[in-house]
Order: sequence, then structure tokens, then C-alpha cells
Amino acid sequence: MPTDPALLIFVKYPEPGKVKTRLAAAIGAELAAQLYQEFILQTLKLAQQSKIARCFLTFSPAEKQQALQKLFPGPWQWFAQESSPDLGVRIQHAIQHVQQQGYSHVITIGTDSPSLPAEYLDRAAAALLHDDLVLGPATDGGYYLIGMKNARPELFTGIDWSTEHVLPQTLQRAEQLRLSVHQLPVWYDIDDLATLQQFCDEKKLSAALWQKVKSFLSNRE
Repeated sequence: MPTDPALLIFVKYPEPGKVKTRLAAAIGAELAAQLYQEFILQTLKLAQQSKIARCFLTFSPAEKQQALQKLFPGPWQWFAQESSPDLGVRIQHAIQHVQQQGYSHVITIGTDSPSLPAEYLDRAAAALLHDDLVLGPATDGGYYLIGMKNARPELFTGIDWSTEHVLPQTLQRAEQLRLSVHQLPVWYDIDDLATLQQFCDEKKLSAALWQKVKSFLSNRE
């Protein structure tokens, strides 16, 4: 199997009330969905800026494929996520699907870190040439990126997803499996007003959306 890396991105259809729910509690479901659509667009730009040639998008819900392809046209390879409430099952299934297409080295990200430097993707790909596992630690205790040569189910079972325990539990599991691990620099997910402010401070948000969110940020305690 070739060692050329593939990039795998998890996306959801940007339906109000179904995405960025923590952020929606502060700014409303409609605006949160608009922001999420912008995050997807910027993540896809990030993918194009990296040196990784092949990009797969795994999406949910399954019936929204045509709508997603219309919103986000490009050279992406689309496939539906495994229908499971368990995030670990969905990640494992998606990585295995990409590896079955002939890519042994798979780098997986979401769309919550749209300002991530493209260089980090390239560094992950380079690290997989000599390490078994690459992790990008997130400031909230999870990870924004996971890169691997083999989809090891043990890395995705028994993990307390969406908590600060995700990264330490994954590192503990990797140690038990005797996997060599490379960690990238820490980055942040956009999940609340504080991290949205950080994103806006980097001048990454479009002018139209900035006009909509600035009042929420100015009122933030």
C-alpha cells in the first residue's frame, strides 16, 4: 500500500439547530449554522493549501450529499459517515474506508479549527513516515488532528468524547499499544464566544459574518 497520505475531513450539513450547538446557545442557531458553513469553506481552503494531494470528506446526514456537494464543490471524494451515535466508531470506520481506497497514511481533522496552519497538515504527513500516530492537541483537552498508519480500534473505544479527557486517554491507549507518537503544536477549536473572538482577532472571518457576530462579542463578559 502506498505511503502517500490522504486527508480525511468530517463535515455536517450546516442545518440550524444541528451544528455548533454550544455556540448557538450564545448567538442563535441560524448564525451558528452560517458560521459553521464558513468554517467548512475555510477548512477546505486549508486542505488545498497543504501538500496532501487527496482529500476525502465524510459527511452526515447521509441524505444531504447532493446539498453538500452543491455548497462545497471541489475535487473532494465524498462518502457518508457510519450511522452510529459513537464518535469513535464513526472515526474508525471513516479511516478504514480511506485506507481501503489505497492510502495507508490517513490524517483526520474536523471543521472546528478553520484557522489551523496548513503547515501542520504537512508536518503530520511527514511525521507518519517514521511514527505510528500523530496527534494535534487542542486547548480544550481533545485533539484537532489524528494521523495514523493503521486504524487501531483500541484508540477509539472507551474514550470520553467531548471532554478534556480525550487526549490523555488516547495517549494512554497509544502507550499501551506501544505506538510511537508525534505531537503537533497546540491549537484551538471554535466552540464558544471566547474561541470565536480568538478566530476573529486573527482576521479570518468574512466581513459579512463579522458584522453579524461583533455585537455578541462586544457584549461578552
